Amino acid sequence: MESSEEQHWSAIEALQDVESDETWEHVFALRKAGTRTVLEKAIRWCQDNDPLHRSIGVSVLAQLGVDGSSYPEEANAMIRSMIPIENDHEVMTSLISAVNFRAMEEGICWLISLSQHPSEDIRWRVAWGLPSPDSCDPNLGRQIIDTLMRLLVDPEPRVRDWATFSLSMTEEDSPQLREALLERMQDTDFNTRSEAAIGLAKRKEPLGVNLLVECLKSDLVGELYVEAAETYADPRLKPALLSLRKWWAVNPELLERAIAACS
Repeated sequence: MESSEEQHWSAIEALQDVESDETWEHVFALRKAGTRTVLEKAIRWCQDNDPLHRSIGVSVLAQLGVDGSSYPEEANAMIRSMIPIENDHEVMTSLISAVNFRAMEEGICWLISLSQHPSEDIRWRVAWGLPSPDSCDPNLGRQIIDTLMRLLVDPEPRVRDWATFSLSMTEEDSPQLREALLERMQDTDFNTRSEAAIGLAKRKEPLGVNLLVECLKSDLVGELYVEAAETYADPRLKPALLSLRKWWAVNPELLERAIAACS
């Protein structure tokens, strides 16, 4: 009779679908079990010729154990060995997640190298997977900032969105970054504009205020626009905020805080 762990592996094998919710229920169960036998089988799958096996093996190792970081030496060594040689799309996406979840500094340069990958999905995952430059040594932090700055103008909206979010949340402040965020405030993508508004408000960039007024007067107003207004605390934003009282019911408490801040 199969153990519960083996049942999970067998179910994944039978499903043959790395993206299905059912597959991921089994992956989560194996991660939670976090035993040495799970570790050893995940490593064997990482070394298999079948890309599905490799992708699942990496995904299990990415967050193994209750705290998500069990067996750091063995798991990290396996992931590290795959990074230079893997070229299957699904496996690469699993590796990006693993580098992020396990905070593998040695994988950051690999992530940076993928920022110009032809796949928009890979570039999006890079924008998501890069650590905050504030948490790295200055040289590596600068490389991350430069990479995110390139991704700010990526043709794919969700790449721009995540890169804008990542840069907005950093302590980085420069004329070049402010100019880039001002450009993103006029992006065709709503989510990207919203993240740029937060980044500019955090830096109290004066040129962002009038752009934010126009956003608050538009037909599509998200919480981030109102949150940015609260952060700016600029009286020029108050009329547009007061007008929102007529129809904006997304977060009335946030709206009232923003109005008070701008009064």
